[in-house]
Amino acid sequence: MKNTKVVLNQRPEGALKESDMVLVEETLPALEDGEVLLEVEHLSVDAFIRTTFDEGAFHGTADLGQPIMALGTARVVDSRFDGLNQGDAVFGPMGAQTHAKLPGAMLQKLDESELPARSFLGVLGLATGMTAYAGMTWVAEVSEGDTVVVSAAAGAVGSCACQVAKNLGARVIGIAGGPAKVDYLVNEIGCDAAIDYKAGDLEGQLSAAAPDGVDVFFDNVGGEILDTLLLHINERARVVICGAVSQYERTGDVRGPSNYLKIPEKNASMLGFTVMRFAEQYPEIQSGITDWVLSGKLKLPEQVENGIDQFPRALTLLFSGGHMGKLLVAP
Repeated sequence: MKNTKVVLNQRPEGALKESDMVLVEETLPALEDGEVLLEVEHLSVDAFIRTTFDEGAFHGTADLGQPIMALGTARVVDSRFDGLNQGDAVFGPMGAQTHAKLPGAMLQKLDESELPARSFLGVLGLATGMTAYAGMTWVAEVSEGDTVVVSAAAGAVGSCACQVAKNLGARVIGIAGGPAKVDYLVNEIGCDAAIDYKAGDLEGQLSAAAPDGVDVFFDNVGGEILDTLLLHINERARVVICGAVSQYERTGDVRGPSNYLKIPEKNASMLGFTVMRFAEQYPEIQSGITDWVLSGKLKLPEQVENGIDQFPRALTLLFSGGHMGKLLVAP
């Protein structure tokens, strides 16, 4: 079986470039006992992938010449693993490639009866909808009447986080870049207000959108946006660190918040998390999200780039802010 994979050509210095990645063709060896041959259908383009390009990364370090780490869905072509058969849809660490030969034990068989397989990369995605659900429900502990602000709100996690908070009874304000994303947040995602950080005067916009302060800040960006929000938190506010996309491409030390003393001054909390912390709740999370999707209370628009050769461009697009909703590649 022929396979085309995207491999790390060189470790990025500063901003990620398409030239840091390269396409390689290979012939996959024959299956061994316990393995499955897969045709990859969709790949999830996630911010954590960039962190794997650096030495000592939390999610593991990508080796030069190896397929870039990416979660994906695939269809079984051939199987030497009991429990998976030809035609089954599966989820797993596919890597950025058109085909994969993986141990069957690494794969999750998907039930496509209610939602399509690619939903397990978006609304039901571990790094997307499930992260947003766990973060808002159990880390931020959002409740009726809270004022919630979400940064990178037009991205995949942000889009889901805004809607989860709304479904929990909060007033939600999204932060994104550009008029098109502001319109998307208010008219497609259902935010009560949206802030365009590219328009300048972030603090003034925030004061106008949240005159009574902020109870929960769900942060995907870090840096200046985090610092500004800390000036507006209420007593016992919860600042939840989900990601820090502004810091992933920094050379040198990551910039921490300079206004962190607002946390003790307001008897507030700043909590970080990963969705892996809630592994025992995965079935509950998936059930809750599925109910919301089927009842029209949660949606995640998709932007699908076709062709494995588009993966490097899609990954750089993720950091340039050139997309809305869930970014996928269909190899």
